Amino acid sequence: MFRPVKLELAKRNKYLIQSVLVGIFIYITTQNLVDLNGVELAFLSLILVVSGSLISHSTGITKGNFIYSIIMPLGVVSGGILSLKFYPNLGSVFKLFVVAFFSGVYYLVSLADNIFLVVNDREEIIPLYRVAVTWSQILQIIVAIPLFAGIFKLNIVTFTHSLIISSISFLFTYYQLWVYRFEPDAKKVGAGERFYICFLSFFIVFITSLGVSFFPSEDFLRALFTSSVLLFVLNYISAHLKNEISRGIIIRHLLITFVFIILLLFFKP
Repeated sequence: MFRPVKLELAKRNKYLIQSVLVGIFIYITTQNLVDLNGVELAFLSLILVVSGSLISHSTGITKGNFIYSIIMPLGVVSGGILSLKFYPNLGSVFKLFVVAFFSGVYYLVSLADNIFLVVNDREEIIPLYRVAVTWSQILQIIVAIPLFAGIFKLNIVTFTHSLIISSISFLFTYYQLWVYRFEPDAKKVGAGERFYICFLSFFIVFITSLGVSFFPSEDFLRALFTSSVLLFVLNYISAHLKNEISRGIIIRHLLITFVFIILLLFFKP
């Protein structure tokens, strides 16, 4: 008798398929192939990310970690859409490269999130955990740069630009604290301190973002500067959690920030 064979895709294949679908979605919605307003586009993006996370991370998703699992994927999709929407003069080949880039970043984000969800589920460290922790900061900045650049292009008042970007930084910090939750060398923080750290990130990014808004500079350079501030905040938080704050860390990031300020001053539109 014939017995149907149930084929279950490996997780990596699920992430690969989802990443390709995300790339197709970004391309279709940014190249005038469909007519969607901002609300419809935001709703479809949310549906795509939420459904994708629930399917690909089906065994690790719980009520407690669901929000964490969609923060970075939603940032990738939003950054891809905004980048291609507000930088339409890119060549056709380069647009395909940009779509492939965001699709690849989405895949890496999914792999990293899977490791954190596995650690969260088992409540123990696995060999790839520390690698994923290191890459998580890199991926957050890679996601933040095009996302912030697209937000700076939105036709809204400058104060709102800074409010949106600092709110995203709040979420990224919230995600970062979750990532370090099972790091054995990291300090355990309660709900009050967690909120304080996230609000501190919000405040620092908001002030610096609002400050550079008075500079007559390119939006992409402003995004680079603001992302460098976010990088400083994330690294400072990591050092704080591991009790590794040093003068060298602070000076190094202040120098990086200073370099981007110089770029803002010299490269004017």
